[in-house]
Amino acid sequence: MKARKQGNTLVLSIPKQFNVAEGTEFMSMQGSDGSLIYTPKAPNIYQDPKYSKTNLRFVSQDMNDRLTGREEV
Repeated sequence: MKARKQGNTLVLSIPKQFNVAEGTEFMSMQGSDGSLIYTPKAPNIYQDPKYSKTNLRFVSQDMNDRLTGREEV
């Protein structure tokens, strides 16, 4: 793979065998060693109309005063 200039931007092509759909959006990060990491963007469930009527707040369940994890550590 080789970076090429397109306007004021450098572009990396994605090989066809990776089966990435056209229009897929990615987040990018650069590691301390210069490596590039591209991760597909996950949908924001707080802006998704599918969840507009869903209460996404955490609701603790009644545990009958029992410990639920590592509280005694």
